[in-house]
Amino acid sequence: MRVVGGEWRGRPLVAPAGRGTRPTSDKVREAMFDVLLALPEVRAGGAAAPVAGPLGGHVVLDLFAGSGALGIEALSRGAGACTFVESERAALRALRANLERLGVTVGMRERRDKGGDDGRASRARVLAADARRALQADARRGARYTLLFADPPYERYAEVRPALARLLGPLLAPHAVLVIETAAGTAAGLPWTIVRERRYGDTRVTFLVAADVPDDEGEVADDDRPVI
Repeated sequence: MRVVGGEWRGRPLVAPAGRGTRPTSDKVREAMFDVLLALPEVRAGGAAAPVAGPLGGHVVLDLFAGSGALGIEALSRGAGACTFVESERAALRALRANLERLGVTVGMRERRDKGGDDGRASRARVLAADARRALQADARRGARYTLLFADPPYERYAEVRPALARLLGPLLAPHAVLVIETAAGTAAGLPWTIVRERRYGDTRVTFLVAADVPDDEGEVADDDRPVI
């Protein structure tokens, strides 16, 4: 598994051990980014100051991140920052190893001492949390993303989908782009506008665009419902 484009093109990535995650293949990832970079909403850039690269200005959320390959691909192509959300231990080990090998500065919640920061701007956040609680926490802090990837386990998508539909809205900047991976026979079923849809073997990738006004109606409070 390798980075397929941008600054780190060709650099190897570590895949998680075991069968708990299903990394997106290099060929599918390359095809996804070819489609993504052709979208006018992506070419328009994010709200941040322009950065070199086709994804300059974008703030990215990589949900169910696994090895982090999708978010890393976005950073390689110039995205300003990426938040990686993952709860599985083997995947977290692979994700952190990949960021370290690429020299990506990670802003860590537990790093509060003054000596723990070398002065470089953090381009990555790693949240070791289940998706629902991570989304709620980001909503409380007022996070806004211009580009979002979600690659949940195919067999759990029916369980995950309602929570994504309920919780993502407050985190999406106007015209944010969402890239959702599901099994080939499974529709994304989310309340945003589908602009492209592609099938790669047993994978369906759906590209959606958020409305031009932020959705502040989503849920932010913790509750006792099952986590995703």
